[in-house]
Amino acid sequence: MLSIPEHIPPLKVHVYDKDTFSTDDFMGEAEIDIQPLVAAAKAHEISTITEPAQLGKWIASKDNTLVEDGVITLVEGKIKQEISLRLQNVERGVLEIELECVPLTQ
Repeated sequence: MLSIPEHIPPLKVHVYDKDTFSTDDFMGEAEIDIQPLVAAAKAHEISTITEPAQLGKWIASKDNTLVEDGVITLVEGKIKQEISLRLQNVERGVLEIELECVPLTQ
């Protein structure tokens, strides 16, 4: 769980494997633009939508590391975004992650 400031910086993720008998190995890193997810969550707070819906997306482009568009959805009253990112500073790798934005009032 993260507290989100007014100016929203990218979420930086460092990925490691989990080794039982040796130190964990660095697998890569990624930056996630959570601004679209937070904007959708703020807009949903003042809306009356209750049925499942697509609220927005983070568009894959040459300027980011998205493998495909990160669609933001409303499902069962929760704002979620599934994202697939190419890992940086490694030969290759993809991070698949699901983010959920929950208002502090819950």
